[in-house]
Amino acid sequence: MKTHVEVRIRLSLNNGKNLHDVLRRFALRTEGWKWAPKQSKDYQSSNGGPAGFVISDSIQGLERAAVAVANVNPKHPNSFCVTNIVPQECSSLTLEQYNAIGLAFARQFGSCLPKDGVRGVVKIAGPDKKLEDIISGAKSRRLFESWLHAPAPLSHPSDLYLLDRFICHLFRHPGAVRTYELEPYLIQDRGWKFDVARWVVARIETGLELLRVDRRF
Repeated sequence: MKTHVEVRIRLSLNNGKNLHDVLRRFALRTEGWKWAPKQSKDYQSSNGGPAGFVISDSIQGLERAAVAVANVNPKHPNSFCVTNIVPQECSSLTLEQYNAIGLAFARQFGSCLPKDGVRGVVKIAGPDKKLEDIISGAKSRRLFESWLHAPAPLSHPSDLYLLDRFICHLFRHPGAVRTYELEPYLIQDRGWKFDVARWVVARIETGLELLRVDRRF
């Protein structure tokens, strides 16, 4: 399945350095990238935590776009991710354009960190994803696959029971699946129709919500 690339960053900031310092130094050292101070200040204010932008300003083959980097979990202050890539000269980016910019940033930002004396790790997820990337829990994945391989997964009650069993297991083990990625997986990799794939995801999310309500009784 093709999806938007995810860029995850872990930084060990010391000597008073912050995310803006690191992004600014990266843009100064790396050809084709530009620091965006006003956008970064505004984004950090709205995010409520460390956040900033650098712009792919003049890189051959890449659209001009602002790469947003932020901490999205205050409990892990050293962890950051690319939260969005915002086009600067067009209304939207194609999946291929988005991924090209994200991958270029991840590669160049990671190689720049040691030059600035910053300890850090840059990891990417995607853009090619398999089922194990979407459902990380091994047991959760086996339950989902047993439903997928049922003779009539969407029509026979005994086969729908397998899907409901997966939902119940997922409720007890939250975080083991990215439900928002199941729909494109079923469409792209399994060849399912859009409305059918959406129905499956809606059933999973509705089932989880009902179980959460039941727990409060």
